[in-house]
Amino acid sequence: MTSYIDKAIDLVKELDLTTSHHPWEIQHGILANGTDFKIRDPWDNKINALDFLLHGTNVEWYPIKGGIVREDKSGYPYFIEKENGLEAEIHQNLFLGEFSTIGIDLDSTKVVTNLGNEYPLRKALKRAMLHTFPNKLREIKEEPSWVLTSFARYLPMGSWKNINGEEVSIEDIVAYTNELELGYGSCFGTHVMEGIAVALTRYIENTGITPHMLRSPWREAYERLETGIQLVKKLQREDGSIPRLWFKSNPIPRNLKDFKLAMEQLIGVIFLKPREILYATGHTLDWLIQYLPPKTLSQDWVNRIANVTARVIVEYFHKFSKEVSTLTHAAHAIKIYKDKVNH
Repeated sequence: MTSYIDKAIDLVKELDLTTSHHPWEIQHGILANGTDFKIRDPWDNKINALDFLLHGTNVEWYPIKGGIVREDKSGYPYFIEKENGLEAEIHQNLFLGEFSTIGIDLDSTKVVTNLGNEYPLRKALKRAMLHTFPNKLREIKEEPSWVLTSFARYLPMGSWKNINGEEVSIEDIVAYTNELELGYGSCFGTHVMEGIAVALTRYIENTGITPHMLRSPWREAYERLETGIQLVKKLQREDGSIPRLWFKSNPIPRNLKDFKLAMEQLIGVIFLKPREILYATGHTLDWLIQYLPPKTLSQDWVNRIANVTARVIVEYFHKFSKEVSTLTHAAHAIKIYKDKVNH
């Protein structure tokens, strides 16, 4: 088992990305390989990926004029969503959320905006706080995954006011997240589960309370995670992999949407099984490692998840190396799994 995990982690270091990839893909390369990860520029030079994203896109040859880091009228930096066919911040707080996952320090890390001004990355977090509207999130059913991860890791407990003067707290966002059905959001709802896991874990660490003492909305968040774990264990396949419909306790479709999801899963298992395993199982492990303690991570059911994920990476790396999100989340998951289990 260990050999597969070690080989997979080493293999993903060979991930070959260039400045022509979507910024969010480059960011995913950093997620899997850390802040030393390098990409190739148009002249085939190796450059640091994080440096490129934060202050290297504002150059003449880059397709997005002014780069991906913009400055608003109040002097706050932020990442654009997309321009000229290149996608950057494809989800609210995506970059900050993923940066928090790998432990990037907001005060010592700088960004350079389209106006040429340099700011600490923390100033981008402050703008994100000002532009967070829980009621709007609820109205448009915006995925709150990275809002939760970034705020939970980077902010102390408490509330703040957005630009409309409304009081906002992490609890407000958790309460909204609790309303979403299991499986809602990108990658079969696994990012939403990760957001809840990070937020709840930080809350418990900061308050020192035990799960049975939790009150709303944290109590509901805890129950949601525990329900998710039981479903994952119940639906885990014999080879250790997790189906994309990990959140469906009843396999019989009850409506057209359920039927479509079931057919997509069936097609994936029959015709694209290695990719199906890597996508669903890797993303599932990536939220489990944010919540489960080392003792639980060492249990057989989790070992099997990590092992099958690593094995598929090793055996099919070159076939799926262009599927950046699938590969990098799986690689990140087994890397953190190994660190926590061996700690």
